[in-house]
Amino acid sequence: MKLMDFITKEMIRRKRGAVAGVLCVLLGISIFVATQTTNKALYDKTKEQLLRFGANIIVQSKGEPFDIYSGSVGSAALLPEIYTQEIQSIEHSKMLIAISPKLYERFKVGTQSLLVVGITPDERKAKPWWLINNDPIVNQFPENKEVLLGQYAARRLGSSSHIELNGERFAITAVLDETGSPDDFMAFVPLKSLQSLTHKQGMVNLFEVSTSCIACKTMNVNEIAKEIDKMLHGDAQALPMKQIAEAQMATLTKVEQFTRIIYIVVLCLGAFLLMNHMSSSVANQKRDIGMLLAMGMESPKIHRIFILKGVILGLIGGFAGYFVGTGISMVLGPQIAETKVAPIVYLLPYSIGIALVIGAISSILPARKAATLDPIEALREV
Repeated sequence: MKLMDFITKEMIRRKRGAVAGVLCVLLGISIFVATQTTNKALYDKTKEQLLRFGANIIVQSKGEPFDIYSGSVGSAALLPEIYTQEIQSIEHSKMLIAISPKLYERFKVGTQSLLVVGITPDERKAKPWWLINNDPIVNQFPENKEVLLGQYAARRLGSSSHIELNGERFAITAVLDETGSPDDFMAFVPLKSLQSLTHKQGMVNLFEVSTSCIACKTMNVNEIAKEIDKMLHGDAQALPMKQIAEAQMATLTKVEQFTRIIYIVVLCLGAFLLMNHMSSSVANQKRDIGMLLAMGMESPKIHRIFILKGVILGLIGGFAGYFVGTGISMVLGPQIAETKVAPIVYLLPYSIGIALVIGAISSILPARKAATLDPIEALREV
């Protein structure tokens, strides 16, 4: 009789035992899949939230840098706008989310002093938290002769539909929702418009560079800043904002460590439960094993029977565990991650592979015990 036929008949005859073995693997794999699926959704959401920190590298002049916090333009040195191309040419450019050149200028608008910032469309990538009436900016982004106002700047200027800057009329396209940052007190116009208005064509005060600390695990913001420094001329420097970089990397590390602990616990739990089940199976089948040995079946064949049985239980448990775990994550995941949780197809082969390994490893000791039984002693105990 072939081994598979023997194992199939034995599992059909002992249905409860077979179901118990499958459930041991199913439990571990379903937890693995549910955890991995939910963690991916949580990871993606965390990544999105981390990117909301905005720029984490500032490229500015070495001579007289612009004081971004006070908003005092003064005699701040200017940099050529074409440095954007230099920054884009770094080796790890895939880590760059947005490069936002900025020109700052103060204007007298009525009785108010208004800090006006020249920006490019990349500003929307650098500041995804910019909203208008709780919606992302689309058509309201300022174009030629248009201005976008921060929340408090709009309040100070009143309800006018336009403002005048150096005698030129700029139509107000929209007012940003409150951000809780200096942006609330500023006005934003197209970079080219402000360069023309101030006769500073092709020049900017600084570049805000947004990078992803989690796009490439082998790099960090400090190294990216060094790469940018190498590409720039001696009049500019790239300064990483370390607090943001450290916060990004620390959060990612905690998520990864938590996930790794869950994986280890799940694998050990599944292996222990299946090994315990297989050991009980050997104890309950001593008579059958003794009869097989007494009839001349070789010990290595007995060993292979139990190993193969463990592998089959692992295969079934791994396949079923994937779908059970996916279902659990889609039901409970959104409550944990507070975001939509989608199935991860590539986890199916991973689940089956892990389950097969668990099935094989967990069967080694019980199979060895079965293969070394003394047939006379086994039959005597019955």
